[in-house]
Amino acid sequence: MLSELPEEILWLISKQLEHQHDRLHLATSCRRLYGALHSTVFCNVKLCGYGWGTKNSPFKNAPQVSQFLSTIVQKPKYASMVQVLHLGSWETEGTCDAHGYPSDFDFDRDIVEKLVREATSDKTLQEKWIKHLGMGLTDAWLALLIPRLTNLRKISIVWTGETDYVTNMFIEVAKSEIPVFPYLEEAWAAHWDTENGAETELMLPFFKFPSMRKIGGFMLHDGLDWDDEYSQQDPFKDVDIGCSSITDIDLKMTNATNGLQTWIRACKALRTFRLGDGGSTVSYEPSHRGKLYEALLFHKTTLQAISISDDRSGMDLDENENSFMGSFANFTNLKILHIPCETILETDDEGNSTQSLMDVIPSSLELLSLYDSYGALFHWLLEQFELLLDSNVCPNLKTIFVEFSSSRRAQFTSKEEKLMRRCQERGGSFQVLGWKHDEVGEYWESVWPCDHVFEYQY
Repeated sequence: MLSELPEEILWLISKQLEHQHDRLHLATSCRRLYGALHSTVFCNVKLCGYGWGTKNSPFKNAPQVSQFLSTIVQKPKYASMVQVLHLGSWETEGTCDAHGYPSDFDFDRDIVEKLVREATSDKTLQEKWIKHLGMGLTDAWLALLIPRLTNLRKISIVWTGETDYVTNMFIEVAKSEIPVFPYLEEAWAAHWDTENGAETELMLPFFKFPSMRKIGGFMLHDGLDWDDEYSQQDPFKDVDIGCSSITDIDLKMTNATNGLQTWIRACKALRTFRLGDGGSTVSYEPSHRGKLYEALLFHKTTLQAISISDDRSGMDLDENENSFMGSFANFTNLKILHIPCETILETDDEGNSTQSLMDVIPSSLELLSLYDSYGALFHWLLEQFELLLDSNVCPNLKTIFVEFSSSRRAQFTSKEEKLMRRCQERGGSFQVLGWKHDEVGEYWESVWPCDHVFEYQY
């Protein structure tokens, strides 16, 4: 009998079920299963992300969202149990117009109309919302569901184009005088497709929530310029995001076209910042490192870790005239710096550095990782590392890491072996690897693990 299996096995079975309503049915099938599974089923909820369907095949997202909403409306204690919400891509008005709406979609109209009236006093919006709910528009159902999960600690969202209901819902929630999500600490975003990216502006409301600490995402790009008058236009102009409590920003495959100024300047005291450039896969406009540097300067006394990595399969650095940032010597609390050489070192026409490494890094560093995209600075870097250790400018520096755009030879030079011994004496290490080497990823995962991985993106 299923109910006689150990709890660990039941958890594994529940985790493998694709849809939230299937997990709910399993957990509520008997007292034994409810006792074993209710905490996992309701604490960590996964919805959507299973395809949009076509006119000839049923939709899966709207029914599972509506059924989950019905469950928590009937038993509000279940809503308070939800601490983590993962949202895969979902149907919007645009995708339904293109692929069709679900047929035979059942719901309790009386309850739904009551919930919509509670959500908005706008009669026109009420009528439109109820119509779209009846048509099975997942975007409309999610906008009704999410605000009821007031005990959320973490949310991840795979954004689909034109998510009008959910986007406007978060904007309205952010403007509420009484926090709707008082305990939310982490928010993560991703783009639904394998090309292009979602706008970082979609996540601006999360900077308003009082307990937020971490925000990040995958395949995003920013379009707002901090000083651009257009940036103050609808729909985000009324969301006051200044003085955010967010301390950590973590982005992969993302283009900071305008330097992520809006995100970074909204934070009171940023502690860590990581940006993996998405290159031409995400947007035609490359990251503007100069504007990014200007924004990060606002946190030069609080930032403890900075990682900026290049798009190593797309645009060449020479094609991006805004790739240079500047010196990090004034970042007085910085302990980890992972950055391309070309981003912090000024060079002459022949590619030789015109600065000393000691002039551009802070004395507080414990780990220094440099990416030399062309390998032209390698021997110069070895000399600079020796001078750096001799001078004791960075007394706590233990680990030095160098990455190259091509595979490295197996043997080390005598200078490299000497640097390795000296770093080991300090309790750290010295490593030189090609960026395609598996050890690079493994190393950075151990130093700075990613806080979120999108399991159900599409």
